Amino acid sequence: MNICILGAGLQGRIVAWDLAQMGHKVTLVDVNRENLRKTGQKRNISVKLFDVTKREALMQLMQDFEVVVGALPASLGYYAMQCAVRSGIDIVDMSYSEENPLELDKQAKKKKVKIVPDAGFAPGLSNILIGEAYRELGGIDSFRILVGGIPQNPILPLNYKFTWSPSDLVAEYTRPARIVNNYKIVKVEALTGIEQFSIPKIGQLECFYTDGLRSLLHTFKDIKNMEEKTIRYAGHSEIMRELLKFGFCPSEPNPFTNSKIKPKTYVLEFLQTELNKGDDWDLTILLIDIKSKNKSRRYYCLDYYDKQYQITSMARMTAYTCSIITQCIKDYPACGVIAPEFLGMNKKISDFIKSELKKRRIIINQSDY
Repeated sequence: MNICILGAGLQGRIVAWDLAQMGHKVTLVDVNRENLRKTGQKRNISVKLFDVTKREALMQLMQDFEVVVGALPASLGYYAMQCAVRSGIDIVDMSYSEENPLELDKQAKKKKVKIVPDAGFAPGLSNILIGEAYRELGGIDSFRILVGGIPQNPILPLNYKFTWSPSDLVAEYTRPARIVNNYKIVKVEALTGIEQFSIPKIGQLECFYTDGLRSLLHTFKDIKNMEEKTIRYAGHSEIMRELLKFGFCPSEPNPFTNSKIKPKTYVLEFLQTELNKGDDWDLTILLIDIKSKNKSRRYYCLDYYDKQYQITSMARMTAYTCSIITQCIKDYPACGVIAPEFLGMNKKISDFIKSELKKRRIIINQSDY
């Protein structure tokens, strides 16, 4: 296929490399010359300096390709999907936009376009596994997803390093989280609901609420209880909650004697520095517990930084999933907005995604009991 990737950041570059390695013709576009330079012309990837905010130019560009991959910041994700629909081009997007992509369904069906939003790790792969379990177990009563990426060599006090967009991480920590309790969508404060646990050879961890259910809130109305929590090293959430009070919580006063200092700007700059310390060696954890009427299921995946190719585990889980979805999206039998859980409901596509992840040494362990 002839594929265009919007965004040459941490994830977009890996999607490009993987698709090119699989024999696809890939063009990677970005407004940042340095991002394009990091990609280079290797592995048969073409690069193009391009400003995606130029709407008409973007829609014209899209029409030169069979599929578009959205690897932009969350603030541009919905916009990119809108442009793809208007251009009549399929798009696989992993931006995690704040807007609800399902609202584009009618337009996409009318234009006979396929849109896969949240096509990454979690949401993304986690949704696919929920869809698979729903199909195989004949329905689901409840599930909970625990997921996260953490450094192998944490540095105090935050014990975390950016593996994706800093602004999107802060949005995840400040946006209310939605869960489902007794069939009703309930909002809870992010970074709350803390639980502590440990994993051998990794250490003491915690998990807390974040807004990761997304399309699952709307697609499976018959599931009684749903929740997702983010995994970090123990103590991370308490520090972040205190930091993010300043500039992100309107009720908190400005702590600086110099009123010209903007707390939000200061906190973001501080985090940009602190959360870039240390090496790139990370690991990711995905744990999904599912209950149906007659059976329970657990999915478990533990993945590590790829030393050979110098790819973070977060990029492996996110970008590889996106790349594999892109390669099989033409096989999906319907148009419109295709939530990732719908891919899991399709046995052929679900099996393909899992088998391709396995080829990339991403092993998803499953146990039914």
